[in-house]
Amino acid sequence: MKRRLRDLEARSAELHERIAVLQREAAQVEKQVTRWRIGGEIFEEVEQELREGRAGGRADGATAVPDAADAGGAAEPADGGPGTESGSRYVPQWSQGADPARLPGLYCEIVAFVSGADGPVRVPEVVRALFGEGAGRSRHEGVRAQLKRLVERRWLVSEDGRSFTAGSH
Repeated sequence: MKRRLRDLEARSAELHERIAVLQREAAQVEKQVTRWRIGGEIFEEVEQELREGRAGGRADGATAVPDAADAGGAAEPADGGPGTESGSRYVPQWSQGADPARLPGLYCEIVAFVSGADGPVRVPEVVRALFGEGAGRSRHEGVRAQLKRLVERRWLVSEDGRSFTAGSH
């Protein structure tokens, strides 16, 4: 009977220890869930502001992001019609005399890195240069999208969609 009691007490202690481990894991996962929820909400707010043309929180509703005309390029009309400048792009088309230093955020850093590279660069190289070795998969996908946007806007060149070089403007 005593042996049975000791076995049950040991089993109880083992289960309590497993419960404590699971509670710690659950707390960590809950923190991640909270971070992702907050991130998603912020992303949706920014996306909505960009759709409404009021990025940067200015009271007059104007966008704080530099438009194509400010960055040395011609602004693109929202409806494709001539003379309207309200549809300027976040990342302007490259044009002669355009200053890459006027590109927003990471776009400027990406163009500077690719321009300074000895040859074509791939996404992992750009991510390591900008964020270090520990950058996660989401950083890779974000940088890949930014590189492709810079190719679309003629700031960079890519033959295969995987390696990128500075444009030979």
